[in-house]
Amino acid sequence: MRSKSYNWKQVVSYSIIALHNLLNSANDVSIKNMKMFIEPLQELHTKEEAVEYAEKLLNKD
Repeated sequence: MRSKSYNWKQVVSYSIIALHNLLNSANDVSIKNMKMFIEPLQELHTKEEAVEYAEKLLNKD
């Protein structure tokens, strides 16, 4: 079973992914929409995958 504890790098990584997804969607950028984009991420990406993907997104820009 996956631990639900996150280190700061993982928290930042999930936030980067959520913001990227929100900015590339048709939704308005708002706190409610940001929450909507963050919540499913723990089921879509493992902690390690999130860190790697966020690094790819940051290096892409």
